[in-house]
Amino acid sequence: MNPLKFLKPAVSMLSLIAGFSSCPSVAQDKTPATEAICPVSAESRVGDVRITLVGDIVLGNSFIVNDIPKNWDDTYFSAVRPIFKRSNLLIGNLEGALTDFDKTRKNPGSGKQFAFKMPPRYGKLLANEGFAVLNVANNHANDFGEKGFADTLETLKEAGIAVVGTHGKTHVANASGVKVAVIGLTYSPEQGRLFNSIFDTEGLAAQVRRAKAEGAYTIVTYHAGAEGAAAIWHSDREEMFMGENRGNTVAFSRAMIDAGADLVVGHGPHVLRPVECYKGRPIAYSLGNFVAVGGLSIKQMAAVSAILEVTLGQDGALRKLEMLPVRFEESKVPLPDARGFALHLINRLGKNARYPGKFVEFPAPAESRSAFDAWFAETAPAPR
Repeated sequence: MNPLKFLKPAVSMLSLIAGFSSCPSVAQDKTPATEAICPVSAESRVGDVRITLVGDIVLGNSFIVNDIPKNWDDTYFSAVRPIFKRSNLLIGNLEGALTDFDKTRKNPGSGKQFAFKMPPRYGKLLANEGFAVLNVANNHANDFGEKGFADTLETLKEAGIAVVGTHGKTHVANASGVKVAVIGLTYSPEQGRLFNSIFDTEGLAAQVRRAKAEGAYTIVTYHAGAEGAAAIWHSDREEMFMGENRGNTVAFSRAMIDAGADLVVGHGPHVLRPVECYKGRPIAYSLGNFVAVGGLSIKQMAAVSAILEVTLGQDGALRKLEMLPVRFEESKVPLPDARGFALHLINRLGKNARYPGKFVEFPAPAESRSAFDAWFAETAPAPR
C-alpha cells in the first residue's frame, strides 16, 4: 500500500491552537520538599524567549514512494505553523537522509528494517518552516551510507540549518538575545565515529560544562531508548531493543543536569514519556513522533504526541514549561488535539513512574479525562 496516499492538506486549526493551555506546569511532589522545583510561570513580559522542540521527523519517504507531489510540501506542518511562527528557536530530530542517492545499507524489504530517505528540496522546506537546529544523530541518519549522510549535511548547510549530533559538536545560537547551546547525540555504538554517544557520559558532560562556561542556556537532545507502545514505561536501567543496548536514559539525563545542562529532551521511543523536574531543571524523556509520513507508526500509544515549549527570560532563567498536545490521523502529520490526551498521558506516566523522582504535571482538560481513561485502558500495554 502507498503509505502516502492518505496525505491531504491539514484543516486549519487555529482555534484549537489558541485554546492550548497557557497555565504553568506544577511538579508532583515525590521527593523531599527541600529539593528545587521547576519554576512557576509568570505573566508574559517583553523580552521573553520561546524555544520550541519537537520529536522525530520523517517527511514523505521517497525510498518507498517516488515523485512526491510538491503540493504536499505545504501539508506537513500547516496545522502547527502558528506555533512555529511564535518561536524564537525551533529544534527537531531529522530521522533519515536528505539525498537522491539510492543505495541503502539496510534491507527494507525484510519488514524488520526501514530506510528513510527524503527529497533534498526538503532542506529548504524545513528552513522555511522555521527550523534553526536539527539533530541528525539517530539510527536512520546513515541509512544511505556515507554518501547519503554527506548529502544531508550539505543540504542542511545550504538551507541555513545548524546540525547537532556529530561528534564533539555543540551549536550555540542567539535566540533573541539569549545564548542557547544545543548538543545532540544517539545510542548507536556503530556510528560512534560520526555521532556523540549516550555511552560517552564523561565526554558529553565536558561539552555541557564548556557551554555553561560561555554563559549559554544549554540543551541536550538525544535519540535513545527502546521503541514501541510498551516503551512508555521505562526504568532507571539500560534499555534493550532489537538486540541493541539503547542506553540508560534516566541515568544519562540526570548526569547531564548534574554537569550543568538546563534542559534534556529525548526522542527515539516514538511514544511519549514522562517529564521529570530534576534539581529544578526539566527532563522530557521522549517527545515521540512529530511527522510520521513514510514509515513511522501512529498506532496505539503513538497516536498522540506533543510539542515542548520552553519560555526563558532575558537572563536565561526558565519562566514557563508547556506541552502542546497533538494527535495523528491517517495523514500522519501533527494536528492540535483539543482533548489534550498527550497531557493526560504524560501526567499518568509521571504518577506511575518506575523510578523515584519529581515529575511535572501539566494542566489537562478535565472534560476529556473520562475519554482518555477509556482510551488508555484499551490501548496502553501493561507495565513491563
